[in-house]
Amino acid sequence: MPLRLRIPKPRTLLRHQFSKIPRPHLALPITINQPPFYQSRLLSTTKMSSQKIAIRTDKAPPPFPVYNQAIVHDKTVYVSGQLGMDPESKQMLEGPISVRAKKALENLSAVLEAAGSNMNQVLKVVVFLVDMKDFAEVNSVYEDFFGDVKPARSCIAVHQLPLGTDVEIECIAHL
Repeated sequence: MPLRLRIPKPRTLLRHQFSKIPRPHLALPITINQPPFYQSRLLSTTKMSSQKIAIRTDKAPPPFPVYNQAIVHDKTVYVSGQLGMDPESKQMLEGPISVRAKKALENLSAVLEAAGSNMNQVLKVVVFLVDMKDFAEVNSVYEDFFGDVKPARSCIAVHQLPLGTDVEIECIAHL
């Protein structure tokens, strides 16, 4: 005889019923005026879309039409990947990768300043390299751009990068 499990039928809760569900006691202080859990999540989602600010500066190369140089949201700056390109001539710099890495970091700094931040407030950096053999050369330039407390960082090898470059750098910073 096969074993039969009885699974209760799912119930749909209405908004007023949701707030009556017992929750485990948490040791966190909760104010009396705090809205129920589902309302606070809904408000933060609504708020997010209205606080998104696009950043654009002429001191860094212009972005492609499908993105911005940076976005500011809730005291955080999300900077798009910067290349070793001269902002005035819009040409990729020639020479070793260290030249393009330095320019990419300078462009990153210019975008951060336009957003009201700076390199000392960077929390996370992502470096994209076409060849991991360039890792040490990029690091020699990278360490000069940040203070005593270096940001968290990832370095990722990729097949190719925009405009045929060999290095691209993006970051997240606070204001």
